[in-house]
Amino acid sequence: MTWCAMYVLAGFVAFVLWLARLWMGRHRSGERASRPRGLVGAELAYMERLFRMRHPLRLVARVDRVYRRANGMLVLVELKTRLAARVHETDRIQLSVQKLVIEAQTGEVVEPQAFVSFASPTGRHARSSQSVKLLGVEEIVALVRRREAILEGRIEPTYARSPNACSGCAFRSECDRLSVRR
Repeated sequence: MTWCAMYVLAGFVAFVLWLARLWMGRHRSGERASRPRGLVGAELAYMERLFRMRHPLRLVARVDRVYRRANGMLVLVELKTRLAARVHETDRIQLSVQKLVIEAQTGEVVEPQAFVSFASPTGRHARSSQSVKLLGVEEIVALVRRREAILEGRIEPTYARSPNACSGCAFRSECDRLSVRR
């Protein structure tokens, strides 16, 4: 290898290292920017991690962020990109399942309150967060059992409380709700 080629290679390696450092700095600052105010002193414990449990239900949950407070308690944070900073019941269910699965896999205690952090898809609005009270184990088990019963045809599903929920539903073409409302 010639000296010229070695200089080019060294320059390329230096450039790649500089880009990696720049990316890592932005990644860390992005995490801090999405952290709810109530977790300022908390330490990031898990990020984008998969958890599993087998009993009393077989469940898998992927968490966005989990923080550890100074007292050792874990706090869940779900990141959402929405025009309106509004918590949906599905967010509450998702976070509740995450709590159950993390506690089953790790043996650690997760707080019964979690956060949903919102970012505007346009980027015009600052991030905001809302606190969410999580469901208990019995409520989660009941939801899973109801889902199983619906899929097995043992019970009939009911319509969503809000017609707006129908707009993004995967079963919209099969549902008779629209014809019933007319």
